[in-house]
Amino acid sequence: MLKPDTNNELNTQIQYRLIEKLTASERRYRERVENLREIVFECDRNGQLTFVNRAWNEILGHQVPEAMGQPLAAFIDAQDVERWETILKQKTNTPNACPTHYKNNFKDTLQSSSKGSSKDTPTISPSTNHHLELRFPHKTGEIRWLELSIHFSQENILSGSLINITDRKQAEAILKQTNEELEARVQERTAELSRSNQALTTTLQKLKSTQVQLIQTEKMSSLGQLVAGVAHEINNPVSFVYGNLQPAHEYTQDVLMLLDLYQETYPNPDPHIEEALEEVEVEFIKEDFPKLLSSMRMGTERIQSIVSSLRNFSRLDEAALKIVNIHEGIENTLLILNHRLAGDPPHAPIKLIKDYGDLPLVGCLPGQLNQVFMNLLANAIDALRDDTPDGKQPSPPNPTITLKTELIGESVVIKIADNGTGIPADVMDKLFDPFFTTKPIGQGTGLGLSISHQIITEKHGGTLQCQSIAGEGTTFIIQIPICSQLDENEAIASVTDEEI
Repeated sequence: MLKPDTNNELNTQIQYRLIEKLTASERRYRERVENLREIVFECDRNGQLTFVNRAWNEILGHQVPEAMGQPLAAFIDAQDVERWETILKQKTNTPNACPTHYKNNFKDTLQSSSKGSSKDTPTISPSTNHHLELRFPHKTGEIRWLELSIHFSQENILSGSLINITDRKQAEAILKQTNEELEARVQERTAELSRSNQALTTTLQKLKSTQVQLIQTEKMSSLGQLVAGVAHEINNPVSFVYGNLQPAHEYTQDVLMLLDLYQETYPNPDPHIEEALEEVEVEFIKEDFPKLLSSMRMGTERIQSIVSSLRNFSRLDEAALKIVNIHEGIENTLLILNHRLAGDPPHAPIKLIKDYGDLPLVGCLPGQLNQVFMNLLANAIDALRDDTPDGKQPSPPNPTITLKTELIGESVVIKIADNGTGIPADVMDKLFDPFFTTKPIGQGTGLGLSISHQIITEKHGGTLQCQSIAGEGTTFIIQIPICSQLDENEAIASVTDEEI
């Protein structure tokens, strides 16, 4: 059995050895901590630093002694201080993280929560780990991003680490900027492609419109040349006949006067002469021959009127704006279409109702405007003559075309209406599309209304609208401004033009 002194000496040796081992263990721990590349720190419950390793100086540039006793918040960027203090406040206000003199308050809190109130109960466990990404200014002023990992212990000690993630954050920022730039370039490229597509679409529409215009221009040019040539060839012999009618009438009067004088001088002619007078019926000739000459004059005047209308309608020499009488253009067109307005069994004659207003002379392209009148009136006649694709439906009982003109403000309005069966709703949206037609193949090109719309809207700056009610008819409404761009000399020349 050992003596008491021997026991005390043994205990003392054991304690010394334990202390040496603990000291060596602590030294090795501290050496390992000091050699870590990330910052390792400890804080008290108020957030003041009580320990940092050498990485503090390497990462942030501050000496370790400078940090001791300083709050960690003093080294955090001002933009992130509030986030750190929020976590610190939540932890230090929890009962287990508080000193002894706060335990009574914690007991009261637990008692109140056991009564059913959970609003004041801390929701964060004091031993929970937290991770934050915070900005720390380097001593040189450069911003460093550090990932904070913190642990709240039961002994009111806050320990944690700070890992330098600046390179990662910079890479993320570069990646984000690159993505934004790529997205902006994609959007810009998409917008550019959209603009290019729109430009191509517009160009295609212009090409189609140009194609239609070229086809119609060539067609109307050929027709105009033909009409002008025919009118010229007819006009020459008609003018010759018309010019000789007046002398023929005078000569006839002289011969009749001489015959009357012979009858007065020789009241009893020879039997042979008497017989010849009875066969010839001189009295009838004396009465009918002036009428015959008058009919011939009317016929030649009618032919001249038609020739003049053909010349006015073609207007091959009128490519520029001129001041004209709109009503004359309509009348010339009606004169050309007169044969289609007459009755043709089983169709009844088409009645014309003219409601002309008091219009001023209008500056326009006369030949092209006459072409519009021709297209719209021809369509109205077609609607009254043939309302079905097969052409078997008879005309309305009282086929009528109404022409109305009026002055509204600074614009002239021409309405051409028919009382046909109207236009179906599904056709209205495509009415002015090029090459669209409801007529059978070979009877329509689908260019008339498209060209008419282009002439009115693009060449005259007006509008062409269509209103149709099923079973009641269709009305085309032309509205063009009174052109005031002609100079005085051109206006006078236009008004005194013999073709008008």
